[in-house]
Amino acid sequence: MDVYKVEYLSIINSKEDFCKSISSFNNFLQSYDNIKISGSKIKFEGASFSYHVMYEEIAENTQRFFHAKFVCEDAAQLDKFKAMLRSVRTLLSKASGKPPEVLWDDVSGEISRKAYPIIHELENLMRKLITKFMFIKIGLAWTKDAVPKEVSESIKTKREGAGNNFLYEVDFIQLSNFLFREYSTANSRKLVDKLGAAKKIEELDLSELQELVPRSNWERYFSPIVDCKMEYLQPRWEKLYALRCLVAHNNLISDADYEEVCTLSQEVKDKLSQALEGLDKVKVSTEQKEDVAENIATEINSSYAEFIFGWNHIAELIYHLAAVTDLVKGEGAIDQRSGSPMQLAKILCLNGVLKDAEVVSISELAAIRNHIVHRSAFERTQIDLSKFTFKMYELRSILSSYIENYSK
Repeated sequence: MDVYKVEYLSIINSKEDFCKSISSFNNFLQSYDNIKISGSKIKFEGASFSYHVMYEEIAENTQRFFHAKFVCEDAAQLDKFKAMLRSVRTLLSKASGKPPEVLWDDVSGEISRKAYPIIHELENLMRKLITKFMFIKIGLAWTKDAVPKEVSESIKTKREGAGNNFLYEVDFIQLSNFLFREYSTANSRKLVDKLGAAKKIEELDLSELQELVPRSNWERYFSPIVDCKMEYLQPRWEKLYALRCLVAHNNLISDADYEEVCTLSQEVKDKLSQALEGLDKVKVSTEQKEDVAENIATEINSSYAEFIFGWNHIAELIYHLAAVTDLVKGEGAIDQRSGSPMQLAKILCLNGVLKDAEVVSISELAAIRNHIVHRSAFERTQIDLSKFTFKMYELRSILSSYIENYSK
């Protein structure tokens, strides 16, 4: 860029005879010894720039504004132009009690244009890592049949542009949640039951207890292959998000901000690249795949998260119901800790604990949960969950009453 234009609007609230004319405003700017104004020129440390100011009273004798325009026509003088603008902003802030409004800033705009491709590249590198991890390690093929035909008609979906990955619509800061948000993979209800039944410490499994400790996907799967702790990576990503917002919303961005973008981006890029290169070394069990998929589904929107939370409560109630019935006692007893909630519900139904209609409701809710968890992260899918909310709460009430009756 050959010409750089910057415009500031400064509003002064004062009943005093302070900056009540263009000449007094110019004199105020020249209170810095290195600033000199002569006609349409403002001089700073040997450099000369075009200068124009407009003045008008907003409220008589109490409020007035100055619209100052500065133009640098020589890129070789740009550093001095920036230094002069910093001095001007300092003075205007003192005059009005707040920084001037920036009406136009070619200097900051050029820095933003340089910073954006760097941030854009890093953002897409993060999406690449998460997408490859989800498709290769969590898997898409095994999720395609997650919704049985008998309930697929009850699920309203709206797809636009099929083939576009959901991750490419996720906000910059939300992307980090896929890697850095901590979550527990343990079923707390089952562990509480197991702890209550244990007679000695040897009956407890340390690995199961450790699953109660919330950990992020980065800690679980990438820390072993990348020499980098989450405590190093996450704060850098959050700082980059703050800088990205400055760029995206046309806020004032300085040379120091740009240097920070470059430094932080390179630091984060190095670690993400290492994670991509070592992806083949990442091991994910079947159980972990389910946990990861569910954790990511809760990031899509709040209604999905609420539904999954409600479903997990129902699942815990089913495990608890199996624990308090005679089905877990004596010969041929079932193990309420094995199998899925759906499998346990069918066994409970065969033994007269649950009704057929209740198992159908559980099956329908389980299918919707599977659809959210196993497909939404790959396809842009919207599900109308409102009509299933009442059914979920009704089922939770029924299961709770059964537990209370069998516990007497």
